[in-house]
Amino acid sequence: MKTVQKILLLAAMLVAVQLTGCAQTPETSQPTSEQEAASASSSLPESEPAPAEDVVLDYDEIRTIAVYSASPAVPCEGYFTMSKDGLWGLMRADGTELLPCVSAAPVSACGMEQHWIWGSGGNPLSWEEIEKLSEQLTASGDGSICPGHGGGGDMFFYNLDSEGRDPYALDASALRWYRMGTPGDVFPMEEELWDKYGLILPVFSAHEEGEEGDPAYPSEPVEDENGALYWYFCKDGSGLLIPGAKQALWFLDEELAPVQMEEKWAYVNRKGEIVAKAQYSPTWESDSFMEDTGPRYAACLQNGYAAVCRDGQWGLLNYSGKEVIPCEKQGVAWEGTNLWIKEQDGWHRSPLPE
Repeated sequence: MKTVQKILLLAAMLVAVQLTGCAQTPETSQPTSEQEAASASSSLPESEPAPAEDVVLDYDEIRTIAVYSASPAVPCEGYFTMSKDGLWGLMRADGTELLPCVSAAPVSACGMEQHWIWGSGGNPLSWEEIEKLSEQLTASGDGSICPGHGGGGDMFFYNLDSEGRDPYALDASALRWYRMGTPGDVFPMEEELWDKYGLILPVFSAHEEGEEGDPAYPSEPVEDENGALYWYFCKDGSGLLIPGAKQALWFLDEELAPVQMEEKWAYVNRKGEIVAKAQYSPTWESDSFMEDTGPRYAACLQNGYAAVCRDGQWGLLNYSGKEVIPCEKQGVAWEGTNLWIKEQDGWHRSPLPE
């Protein structure tokens, strides 16, 4: 991890906390569209009933929510963050508005289940109003608003200085679990982490550093002869190298994962083969809790699909790398359960293409 990125991430975790792999997505945010919003005698915005199939949502953007239980972030299922006039709110995936569009930054979630980071960059509501909204979320089964706290997150790297490591072969004993935090620390890989994050982990190569009395931190990622900063390490001890990869995201339990090549994103399969060439733009996860700095990642697949953006137009990619909805739409949002497509008059909920 680059030094600047590490500093930004650790600073951000004072406000909130930051993964997953190809096994099972952490149960950070589960769909609750069947639940009714709790009633409250208040002038605050209340949850509206779930919209009918033909409802049109008048939002500028609808984005996947980033869950900061690890780095890279984990995509949220069951909810979206949406914007109007440059300000952001929270809605269920079925279109039910839960938090109004008043936050300067897209809504994200810390590592705690349904703990929403909303309004860190300035919020016109009073703390009493925010608390009331948080109580409404809890009553309707939609979590709560994060009050701000310290925390940590998980990431993984391959220790080039591991004692006994064969320099000419991959060695599972060189895989390290880096628990980020203030302070952070480095541990050997643990079996339960494979269960939590999956059988194929995005990693980077690094030299383990640390001084006496201080925790050991991974140093700058090491670029190999193929120009790759990130690659994948599999539980069976094999590795997947994607030449030129500048960032690698999660497979979760899916068939494909997004990989950044220069400024664009490609999708690779579980053999490390590129099945959708590097042509897609980032679609989710800003790098700031204080403002919208623009998306930084392409979408991970969720239940077999990912919303993709190419040349400013949106589409839907499936598990084989095919655009089942060509990149010709004004907007596409998908978080694993509900598909929304932006047309001239607004966002329409749509069935998945066969």
